[in-house]
Amino acid sequence: MTRVIPARKLPIAEPGLVSRLALGEDGTVSGFVFDPRAPERRFTVDILLDGLVLKTAHADVFTPECSQQDHSNTCGFAVAIDLDLLRSARHLSARLANLGTPVGHPIDLENAAPVRLGRSCKLRWLGGLHFQGWIDSEAAVTLEAIVDGESAAQLRAAAWTHIGGEAEGVASRNVRAFDFHVPQRFADGRVHRILLRREDGEQIPATAVFVAFPDGLTGMIDVIGGYDAERLRGKLYDQLIPASLPLHDYADWRDRFPLPEPQPSSLRLAVVIAGSDGAQQTLSTLETQSNQNWTAGAIDGQPLLIDSDAMLQFLHDAASDASHIVVAMAGVALERNALARIAAAFDAHQNALAIYGDLDFLSDDGRLWPLAFPAFDYERMLEQGYCAHLFAVRRDALIAALGARPDTLYRLFNGLLDRTGPQQADVLHLPGALATMPGFDRTKAGRLLSAASQLHLRARGIDAEVTDQRGNFFPAVRIRRPFARQRTTVIIPTRDRVSLLRACLDSIAPAIRRCRADILVVDNDSAHPETIDFLADLPRRGVRTLRIEGPFNFARLNNRAAAQVDTDILCLLNNDIEASSDDWLEEMLTRLGEPDVGAVGALLTLPGGVVQHGGVVLGMNFSVAHACTDRVSDDPGFLDQLLVAHECSAVTAACLATRRNDYLAVGGMDENRFAVAFNDVDYCLRLREAGKRIVFTPHAKLIHAESASRGNDNRADRRDRFEHELNLLRARWGEVLNDDPAYNPQLSRDGIPYGGLAWPPGRRNARYNSPPRGHDLPLGF
Repeated sequence: MTRVIPARKLPIAEPGLVSRLALGEDGTVSGFVFDPRAPERRFTVDILLDGLVLKTAHADVFTPECSQQDHSNTCGFAVAIDLDLLRSARHLSARLANLGTPVGHPIDLENAAPVRLGRSCKLRWLGGLHFQGWIDSEAAVTLEAIVDGESAAQLRAAAWTHIGGEAEGVASRNVRAFDFHVPQRFADGRVHRILLRREDGEQIPATAVFVAFPDGLTGMIDVIGGYDAERLRGKLYDQLIPASLPLHDYADWRDRFPLPEPQPSSLRLAVVIAGSDGAQQTLSTLETQSNQNWTAGAIDGQPLLIDSDAMLQFLHDAASDASHIVVAMAGVALERNALARIAAAFDAHQNALAIYGDLDFLSDDGRLWPLAFPAFDYERMLEQGYCAHLFAVRRDALIAALGARPDTLYRLFNGLLDRTGPQQADVLHLPGALATMPGFDRTKAGRLLSAASQLHLRARGIDAEVTDQRGNFFPAVRIRRPFARQRTTVIIPTRDRVSLLRACLDSIAPAIRRCRADILVVDNDSAHPETIDFLADLPRRGVRTLRIEGPFNFARLNNRAAAQVDTDILCLLNNDIEASSDDWLEEMLTRLGEPDVGAVGALLTLPGGVVQHGGVVLGMNFSVAHACTDRVSDDPGFLDQLLVAHECSAVTAACLATRRNDYLAVGGMDENRFAVAFNDVDYCLRLREAGKRIVFTPHAKLIHAESASRGNDNRADRRDRFEHELNLLRARWGEVLNDDPAYNPQLSRDGIPYGGLAWPPGRRNARYNSPPRGHDLPLGF
């Protein structure tokens, strides 16, 4: 075929320029252009694929070649090109913008091998003053952030993340990750450019531009005034590009965003201080309370222990007129308005059984850190006891709980739920610190929590096995409910990629035998002869197969499979999952022993050990994000959440266990609106809408080569579909995405969850862990 090339003007000559063009195997196009006669001169470069301009870059970043020329060192450029675009093109070239002068030598993409860039790096602006990225290095690296030529921050690339794999066309490996904020003085509403350089002054080939507003664009509009019609635009901008501050700035952040003063209350409170050591410190903070309508008593004893008889006597003799009781571990230092906030919350929510709030933690170096909790989380209460160190309760409920003779704060709190269970738990959470928590012996606390959780479950008729674990901020135990022998089918969709499927089936075989489960492999138009032969042989191994033709639709494949089986439990599993133990399935099934649990998710790590899924958090950039993807598998996570089971708003269907009856009751996955992305999130939210809980357990751990089988959603040919399904998720669930009960409104909503402080914070009203309410979404809208 002959191609006709239209005539064009010859480029304006730029003799004497020194330039280079290179392509890295990760898709990074880099180079430099330098004029020895005018070292101060800077150029703009067009990047072209097959003669069409794809991107434009400013050649103003550091490159070693330029530093050897008259000591000028900022004439380089680096841009990332989608690998699929590179694969589909023939020629890569660069030229000076508006002049046409070639930069470097064109690259024949069909024949030339890309070079491995020794210091490839990625820098991503997350919104506000927050940045994230990685550098291809095995050792930790110290970097300096330069904003508009000014040194703005020192950062350490010491964490890990995983890049590459077959789906991305580059070698799969772990690289050093970083996460940092630049100072607040750059939140001035102006556009800034940021770049990175090493300690030795060498610039890293990664730059970004950013703009940040003090207190968000909505806050700036309010300050300017006269632009009420633009508040909606500002609100949407702040949802899509939220801002944050680092967690270590918490003390200044607290001063910047104080909690609103609570409404006055006439409630009479009684305060019970449990323990001797530290009781005086707690009493001294009571003296400074803004609400003085209280009576207090300290009950002697060891930390976390209580005397039920002494508590009843105190309520009868000294606090007979108190309608609500605050129970505090000795040593807790109450905030000035803690009692006022508690009383106001009980006034506003008169059906509330109990209230707990966030706490602060004072480290040894005197820095304050936030212990930012979720709305009430029954599973986390059992395994961590996080809400029992300071709480308030209705008098009648406390007296009823004391009838079980609790001897620890953990047993006193969970005893409130002995008769109701998790679903009727009207427990309120107050975002924002009520007090600063003292230090205590976590090992001893773990033993106390273990006994308390076992007694509570026994009171509910559940004879569970409870074992101690090592906690960090709080005690940690593991709950193993009785394993009810229910029929289970593991459903694995697949298309070709027989090596992935073979590894998956081999690795899960021990768990399948242990649980006497079945496997159903759903073949979606496999065509490779080796795959077809392998699938044909599976029935001989006791593995059922189901062939479904048509375009890849993950939701439809699982829906058809669920309709074909008649087992009690479905375990949805990706074909790029590998098990690392033989008890993961049993662990997930034991969590379904609670009838109100609708779905259970597992801890998934990438092949290099970096966490790929630690639960799903709603609201990140008005979307959703996997938690803890900046951690490695043995990291405890934020407030030890990777040590204990806890509730999430959603979990990934890469490994998800659910009852078939629940799956069918909510209509399965929405194959019309969420064919590929967000079908698991939407399914979990509809389960929660029906009154079910979603539980994530780190005690079930598997390896997930994410998107190895179908590729990445960032590919150019899939991005439009991904954005369409994201918009449908926003349309159906709306503000639910910005009000995740499992996530604290004080925490950031940019980048990776739990990575910073929201700037400004979300609504800090008292809140229940209430079911979400979705909107009807007619097809075609």
